[in-house]
Amino acid sequence: MNPDPEPWYSTTLNVWTLAGVLVASWTLVKTITEGCRRTIGRRRYLTTRLRKIVPGVRHDYVEGLLGEPKWQSTMGCTPLTDPELDNANSEDTKVEITVRTWPLSRLGYLITWCEDDAVVMYGITTTSWWFRLPVLIDQKRIRLGKTPLAALGAPEEHRAWLGNRRYGYLERHYFGNPGGYRWWYVGVNDIGYNAVPPSGNLFDEEDDSHTRLRPDSWDSYRASAPINTVVVSGVALYEEVLDGSFFGTSLGVDQDLVRLAEPEYDLLDSRIRRAHQRLREWHWRLRHRRWEKKQPALQGR
Repeated sequence: MNPDPEPWYSTTLNVWTLAGVLVASWTLVKTITEGCRRTIGRRRYLTTRLRKIVPGVRHDYVEGLLGEPKWQSTMGCTPLTDPELDNANSEDTKVEITVRTWPLSRLGYLITWCEDDAVVMYGITTTSWWFRLPVLIDQKRIRLGKTPLAALGAPEEHRAWLGNRRYGYLERHYFGNPGGYRWWYVGVNDIGYNAVPPSGNLFDEEDDSHTRLRPDSWDSYRASAPINTVVVSGVALYEEVLDGSFFGTSLGVDQDLVRLAEPEYDLLDSRIRRAHQRLREWHWRLRHRRWEKKQPALQGR
């Protein structure tokens, strides 16, 4: 009598083969996902995380979404108080605000202002045409770097500044319940994408502070200057926010802080760095030519 033949399969072998296939498939999917997040899917990846940030969330929550910030500093602010109820010295009532800044790859920057590790205000600045982030303000959908300031209607207040090297513009909006009882600060950051500087003839000559624009020129500027920065605040918490000293010379990220991390300031030289510097110089020349072409149209209005 012949013995039974050996089975054509092995249970142990099949289990280990299946486990190897699952591990290889998981590794492949994870590699593809990470590669997509760092390349063509980077914009979508950042957008989904920025949508989860609102005033009042914890700093640890933001850090869990985007990792550790690259820059961090502190500033003192005076909370808004009722003078009839609180007669204390303003120096004694100052609170410490922690300012943190995240680079969003080469697409933009996120900046948060935190008090006691709670985000009281945050701002987003786009620096790339590929990151024209959609923002919903009072049921009005705008795109950073594309939508002009005039799309939001008349602001509560506006402020502009123009120096030898730095410039900027901001305006404040408040929409009540439709806007979530938030203060919206929108404007032009000089490091942002498609930044249009206010020219010297736009300023009101009777204003000694050189921060206000002439009404006729102001309308023309708002119609042509795209919004590249938005800052969201729950309420006007500090006196410095109302008097205009809170943001300094930049609405959002400070160019003088982050520009030293650009490739042209690297200490170690390389051919890639030089090529990148040439591309940036070409990009800045192109932006300057576009701005020069817009000037005759602005002056003619």
